Amino acid sequence: MDSLIEYNRETEAVNFIKKHLKDKNVFVGFSGGKDSIVTAELMKRSKVNHQLYYSFTGLDHPSVVKFIKKQYPDCIFLKPKKTFWKELSTKCPPSPIIRWCCYCLKKEASWKIPLNSRVMGIRKEESNKRAAYGMINYFKKLNHTHYYPIYHWKEYHIWDFINKNNLPYPSIYDEGFGRTGCIICPFHSEKTGKLQLKYRKKYSRFFKKWEKEISKLSYKRISQGKIMHYKTPEKYLEAWYKNNLARWYKNNKKIKSEKGLF
Repeated sequence: MDSLIEYNRETEAVNFIKKHLKDKNVFVGFSGGKDSIVTAELMKRSKVNHQLYYSFTGLDHPSVVKFIKKQYPDCIFLKPKKTFWKELSTKCPPSPIIRWCCYCLKKEASWKIPLNSRVMGIRKEESNKRAAYGMINYFKKLNHTHYYPIYHWKEYHIWDFINKNNLPYPSIYDEGFGRTGCIICPFHSEKTGKLQLKYRKKYSRFFKKWEKEISKLSYKRISQGKIMHYKTPEKYLEAWYKNNLARWYKNNKKIKSEKGLF
């Protein structure tokens, strides 16, 4: 019975792709993570014409980059106009509210690709926001239509599929990291600070750079007359590692959008 359910789930996903994307050239967003691996395999089985694209942010797990280059050599790497560090020097530290990093490093880099039909490995289980998407999501401003063939899959469905089909995956999962996204990310912050500490220990080079740039930016803003919420950049960083909504300025104005940058 379980094998029949698995077969139906996989068949439904492939049929969904065929139904909506047959005879189209498809952009497939690929991160090298577990959901992307399953999505890429389903696209392959559908025989729909497609191309994998990876948004290279410069904050990527080195082992994930190596994994993609080895296992998916035809995947095209997209690079942002400016590095994270260059963008940071004119903005403020990222947070779940001020997500300029996702916009500048990932989304914007992919918009130059003239493919309007796009498949993403998004699942409703991941967040309340994604749970509201549905399996097809149209973005009028870009004239892009996104399709999510694994939208209803649970995380254990993903791993069952990977294990059953002996699909390779990045080693960071076996090291206890649950995501393949950016090494420096506000979504790693939680009240114990343990997750950020785990990243800081493994990727100390990235965090030395991060802490140096935050210090430079803080003193730059002070020289411009800004009043910071924390007395020192060290105190800000201590707070940010445990609370991704830690305030940068003393009196933050209401943020209008992801592009309403300081």
